[in-house]
Amino acid sequence: MGSGFETFSQQHYSALLVIGLLAILLIRLGQRSDEPLKSDIGLYLAGVTCATVILDSFVKLFFGTYDYLVDLPFFLCDFVAVLLPFIIAFKNRKWIGILYFWALAGTFQAIVTPDLIDGFPSFHFFRYFIGHAGIIITIIYTVVIDRIRITWHDFVNAIIYAQIYLVVVHVINYFLGSNYSYTMQKPAGASILDLLGRWPWYIFFGELLMIFLFLLLMIPFMGKQIEKRRGVVENQRPK
Repeated sequence: MGSGFETFSQQHYSALLVIGLLAILLIRLGQRSDEPLKSDIGLYLAGVTCATVILDSFVKLFFGTYDYLVDLPFFLCDFVAVLLPFIIAFKNRKWIGILYFWALAGTFQAIVTPDLIDGFPSFHFFRYFIGHAGIIITIIYTVVIDRIRITWHDFVNAIIYAQIYLVVVHVINYFLGSNYSYTMQKPAGASILDLLGRWPWYIFFGELLMIFLFLLLMIPFMGKQIEKRRGVVENQRPK
């Protein structure tokens, strides 16, 4: 068991620094590699990310601490981590586009304001940061290495499927008495939801914040889409 975790502490900043450096190194490695290693790196990242969820469940089952109210893979990040190897292995373009927004807007917030009690070097510390950072690094790696152009269609899909997920998980919470993805109440630890008011208002304002963050994530690709439209218009003009 490690020491307690504190947000924006030295160990938190250290973890964020390691995550950033690892992302840069892996992307550079992928850019310099040929197939099949280039694709294998993304698949290995997705596999490790998924393994953290599975390993965490086995550890809790072994020690008799597994609690279906908090340990089923219904939190958005756990849900994504389980699906990630399949999405990367089959190069599912639709879901890569969706996860670009979910990971960089949602999962990124999870590592900036972690819902974590045990600090370094506890198992939960490594499980949390490897699991969440793995999602972010895998998606960024895939988008960069495969040169995926994120479009407004991906933007709309990300919003629509987020609503479907939110409704489904809220129904699950209602019948189980759980609080997956915090649709019933805010997490005990400090989070961005503390700034968004009481239930259910923090869900409504959270949706607005989600759309705003998604729009920010479109900025790197907006110039390319404008150029593409200009190219289409030029081609349609009579010679």
